[in-house]
Amino acid sequence: MLHQHLKHFYRRNLPDYSKNHVEYFITGRLDGTLPALVVQQIQEAEALEKLKIENDLNLSETEKKEQKDKLYRKYFGKYDHLMDNETHGPTWLKQPELAQIVANAFFHFNSTDKKYELICFCIMSNHFHLVFKMIQGNYPINKIMQSIKGFSARMINKKLGKSGDVWQDENYDRIVRNGEELGRIIRYTLNNPVKIGLVEKWEDWEFNYLNPKYAF
Repeated sequence: MLHQHLKHFYRRNLPDYSKNHVEYFITGRLDGTLPALVVQQIQEAEALEKLKIENDLNLSETEKKEQKDKLYRKYFGKYDHLMDNETHGPTWLKQPELAQIVANAFFHFNSTDKKYELICFCIMSNHFHLVFKMIQGNYPINKIMQSIKGFSARMINKKLGKSGDVWQDENYDRIVRNGEELGRIIRYTLNNPVKIGLVEKWEDWEFNYLNPKYAF
């Protein structure tokens, strides 16, 4: 047990900007965990629904924003469901020593290299959810994720005796809008192994972490 005492888009790189005291919810996955055709189909379906919302003259701007937020959750859930069911690609992070490499990388930017305040994370067999609050607002988030992925990829490849890509280039991320949403995201992150029946309580998952400041 690792008890050491959201605008949204799906694209290749995180934005080059960051802000102090803004929380981010980021999901990354191992390379090849979702077939390219499936990803394309989901993205096209989401884009079509989003276009319908934009063109609906009966909706106010506030209603459009609310509808888009529901759409975000719907399609993020589709990606997450596919990854949870391990329908495609590698599941290297089932190996505790490899999951620990990823956890160590998350902790690095919270302690040794204080770029953010770590809020919580969950490391699953083929993906991770990570929530943090920016501290150094002038430090680009894409560099943080490149460092996390780059370091962990080198170490994972070394352990596996392989070379090549470990992580998918894309990260799915969301700026957390308010405290209510932050609470929901924390619960969602930590309950990932619970909802698919791997453990009964989130505290029992070895690679769950929650900063005690954010305990619920």
